[in-house]
Amino acid sequence: MSNPNRVVGQIKVKIDGVTYPTSGESSLELGGPKRDAVKGDYDASSFMESTEPSKAEVTINYKAGVSLGALRAVDNATLTMELDTGSVWIVRNAYVSDVISFNQDGKAKVVFGGPPAEEML
Repeated sequence: MSNPNRVVGQIKVKIDGVTYPTSGESSLELGGPKRDAVKGDYDASSFMESTEPSKAEVTINYKAGVSLGALRAVDNATLTMELDTGSVWIVRNAYVSDVISFNQDGKAKVVFGGPPAEEML
């Protein structure tokens, strides 16, 4: 059993089962229900619900063997984020949602979108 005081420090990112070398800067917006207040004359407790997509920002170490062209084509993939705390999050039907960028620091930023993420328990 892992230490209950441990916080996320490392994330292993897989796309359709292929592990990518990340740089320690990945993040995940889980998506799911969003509630907006609906005002009334004498009632402030109403809300309207919508579903927000998930958003994963992954910074990959851009080195030999990493194909940004293949990543740019990702559509309908399974994105898995395994955390060093033991938690696992999956985004099914994930797609690249933004233009991929890289620079001379050896890092490439890839943004994925998809339905709300699911926690694997």
